[in-house]
Amino acid sequence: MYDTAGLDEGQGGTVARQDAIVQLYTLLRRLDTGVSLLVFCMRGPRIKESCLKNWRLFWEVICQRRVPIILAVTGLENEEEGMDNWWTQNEEHFMKCEMYPNGVACLTATRGRRSGGGYNFDEEYERSQEKLRQAISRVYLRTAWQVPALEWFKMTVEISFTSGKRPEEIRKSREVLGSATEELVRRCEMTAEEANKLARKLNGI
Repeated sequence: MYDTAGLDEGQGGTVARQDAIVQLYTLLRRLDTGVSLLVFCMRGPRIKESCLKNWRLFWEVICQRRVPIILAVTGLENEEEGMDNWWTQNEEHFMKCEMYPNGVACLTATRGRRSGGGYNFDEEYERSQEKLRQAISRVYLRTAWQVPALEWFKMTVEISFTSGKRPEEIRKSREVLGSATEELVRRCEMTAEEANKLARKLNGI
């Protein structure tokens, strides 16, 4: 299992967002064993716009919907009707956003404060571990998917001729936005400039 930095650390964080994406994509490309599962971690109780963009980027664009994805939602230890009720209340919103996880685990990632001989959320914490293990074992790919090199650019060749008695052919190659880059703009709501910058970095991997 590989724990990666969240992309939301990007703008204004220690790493520029495009650099963070390149680092994560580089990791996926270099995994000799392939990719068997994505675990998308977010903290409840509300869905941020950046969550949708990151979901689309990694599941739809980079992994081309070929890898199962689990939604792991933390910070739910104080849900009045139990942690699992969060998904009951929010599933419809995910469907509207076209986010279809293969499994969902509503969790707490903390044991809480010390209380007597243990901690406030010991029971919820232990249950959370078991729920996540079960979700992983149910949906991960037994035969891992290998991340292909994406078609980040399309090359066009412009042909022109010099004037004169013996015109000479002039070929000039030009890089234009490729299919994956267009998908970044369409699905991830990046500007063409941002996608182009990202594509140039990924093209060198």
